[in-house]
Amino acid sequence: MLFLNRLPSSMADLVHEKSVEILTAVGFCIPDQDVLLRLKAAGFPVDLETQMVRLTPELIDSALKRLPSRVTLYARDGKTPAPFERGTCFMGAGTPVNVFDLDTGARRPSTHHDVRRLVTLQDGLPQVDIVRPTVTANDCGECSDLIEIAELLRCTGKPTVHRTLAPERVDAAMEMLAAVAGGADAFRAHPNFAVVYCPISPGYFTPENVRCMLRWAEHGVPITLLSMAMGGASAPATLLGELVVINLDLLAWTVVLQTLYPGAPLIYGSVSSVLDMRTGLLPLGAPERGMVNSGAVLMARFYGMRSMAGGFSSDAKELDAQAGFEKAATAVPLLLEGADIIYGVGSTDSGAAISYLQIVMDDEFAAGLRRMVQGIAVHDVEEEIALIKANIPRGNFLRSKHTRQAFREHWQPGILIRDAYERWQAKGETVEQICRRKAQDILATHQPPPLPPAVEAELERIVRRYRPDFRFGS
Repeated sequence: MLFLNRLPSSMADLVHEKSVEILTAVGFCIPDQDVLLRLKAAGFPVDLETQMVRLTPELIDSALKRLPSRVTLYARDGKTPAPFERGTCFMGAGTPVNVFDLDTGARRPSTHHDVRRLVTLQDGLPQVDIVRPTVTANDCGECSDLIEIAELLRCTGKPTVHRTLAPERVDAAMEMLAAVAGGADAFRAHPNFAVVYCPISPGYFTPENVRCMLRWAEHGVPITLLSMAMGGASAPATLLGELVVINLDLLAWTVVLQTLYPGAPLIYGSVSSVLDMRTGLLPLGAPERGMVNSGAVLMARFYGMRSMAGGFSSDAKELDAQAGFEKAATAVPLLLEGADIIYGVGSTDSGAAISYLQIVMDDEFAAGLRRMVQGIAVHDVEEEIALIKANIPRGNFLRSKHTRQAFREHWQPGILIRDAYERWQAKGETVEQICRRKAQDILATHQPPPLPPAVEAELERIVRRYRPDFRFGS
């Protein structure tokens, strides 16, 4: 379903056509001499001096034919697929260096302890389908990425997404993934983990990200190419122009990865937005974010790829009306467009911090939105027709057996308040207090499915090569 009147299929053709025009005429930059030489040998037009690579129509056609039709992420057990068949999956945001403290509400640097607790919280929330660390373990130094992956594997049984910041740690992360899956081949067959890397628009990836992506591709790990284009800054200010930049960045690397690693599992992603020219900041709660990222969802479908789109986003600093509006404004377009993954559960403060309370509130939002997009089911209405006839005029449907059965499909909130004013006043509990209590209850009682002791010990051993004092309980 298209959101409003934005992108008919002919527009997707236009975005693809203009992306190809730019990539064949100008190209994109790869700041790595070894990779440039590999691409030159593979038939890419390469300028070693400027580090620019161009595509050809033949390379594009060949690469798109190699794309796997669907990429599926599995639970840690290797048996349960992410529930794409029921529609959009919701995923935790990530990975800022700040968190709003659960007990005090104060904004502070995030720690290893927060990573563990936020992964556990997502594991215990029913609407979070795919888990991220959501914050950075600032107290763990350069190898924080490995510790974050280790906590993902230990503290949730759900599918996971993260990344390494340096190529030399990719193999260590892969050792952990293989240990949990029962071997590298078992992981390849049923991956429970995908990585995510962002270009610097237009047309550039950092050398570290390039090397990380290629190393992950060797291991057959699903790779999300995730645009962070900024309309008016790193892309044109019009949404259509920005969408062309998003697409050319992702198409370029889709072709590179499918050429070097045919059949590499890829996800088409965008967490783009438009620059606020008044403040110079990137508003993640802007309605244009939902619009341009739903355009990216359409382009993913155009190429037959899974989509990951940034939504459920807010610039608010607390649970308030602004957060509610912005979460809806950035998520609803993606739901209507049929995004495979919405990235953003727990996001607040323009993506600069994660909130425990917001994660709980977003789980509630997700449940309500999922009910909303189900629409009105078409079914045999003869029972209803007979009931209506029997109750004209001024009948009461409340006493009917049909009502007692059918009302159970109506969504019931667990946090949002529907009480009469007097009852609400007597309870004396705000939505914020309910979210805090629910988060504390989950963290006190929820037990993620444990790893076998030998596997957990193996994860510790791998991480201790980089941080000798690492312990899961520390």
